[in-house]
Amino acid sequence: MNKNTKARHQQNKMVFCSINSVKALCQLLQIDQRRMQLLLKKPPYKVFHIPKKDGGERIIEAPGNELKKVLSILNRYLQSVYFFERSNAVYGFVAGVRNDEDRRNVLTNAKKHVGKPYLLNIDLADFFHSISQEKVYQIFSEQPFQFKREIPELLAGLTTYQGHLPMGTPTSPVLSNFACCQLDLELYELSQDMGWIFTRYADDMTFSAGYPILKEKVDVIRFIVEKQGFRINERKVKMFGPSDDKIVTGLLVSDQVSLAPDYLPRLEKDIEQLALIMQAQNEQGELHTRWVEQYKRHIIGRLNFAAFVMKRNSAQYMALKDSYYTAINPPQEEFGAISWRGFPYNL
Repeated sequence: MNKNTKARHQQNKMVFCSINSVKALCQLLQIDQRRMQLLLKKPPYKVFHIPKKDGGERIIEAPGNELKKVLSILNRYLQSVYFFERSNAVYGFVAGVRNDEDRRNVLTNAKKHVGKPYLLNIDLADFFHSISQEKVYQIFSEQPFQFKREIPELLAGLTTYQGHLPMGTPTSPVLSNFACCQLDLELYELSQDMGWIFTRYADDMTFSAGYPILKEKVDVIRFIVEKQGFRINERKVKMFGPSDDKIVTGLLVSDQVSLAPDYLPRLEKDIEQLALIMQAQNEQGELHTRWVEQYKRHIIGRLNFAAFVMKRNSAQYMALKDSYYTAINPPQEEFGAISWRGFPYNL
């Protein structure tokens, strides 16, 4: 582990947990008390919906710029505190440390289940919204924070929206991990007793074993989940046996971890679609529309994830990357891409 990074986390934890007044908190978050009260009274959020991969819509509650800046600063301190509180089972929303042998990410999460013939996936329903403002108040009132007086109420108000953790703020992910501390502990202890491997990545929980996980044990898991104030999304409870393709947080797990079978074909189709769009826009002289730039970022994100799993020197990744850069650089006509609206008719 990088000692300097660990020392920085330790320093951040000490600074944050030693706060004993609203004035000190505001100074740390780089906002004056009057502006803080305004943010609490009228939290600036933009609410919109985006489609889910499996159908339906996901609500996004995006904070305004000032609130987002404050929450981003707060998130750094919360991540430093959680770094020392993290469960052995948690792999999502955990601060990374360079050269740390215990890296927590989507790939290392899947690797924990390599070689297990039986696997159970469980998804927590409406995850962030299940964590109430009262629960967040409790988090800041108890260890490791143990804030006094009005600070827990202020922090709970600052980090929640309409009575729960919002989808779309910098602090909701790490606070969800704090909210799951007891859940993680009880499920980890159950898994240890049963000889299972258990990991949680946000709302995705995975259990793997060398023997079948029986229905009555799933009921025990359900009891623990509900006791801690969460619900299981019954539609997403999936059991895998020895002959099944096992998917853990979007990755195929067997005797190694690889991309899901449909990942590269879907990415290839996305790049082909982008090439057609860029060619059409090139002919119209409009290479930089907003939605195309968003589509490019989407594909770059998927390419980077492929590189993360496959390694950047993989032949398949290199071919896809080349296809992407060919797509975004369509051939120019003799006079370049010229829009008729910009042609100098009056010359």
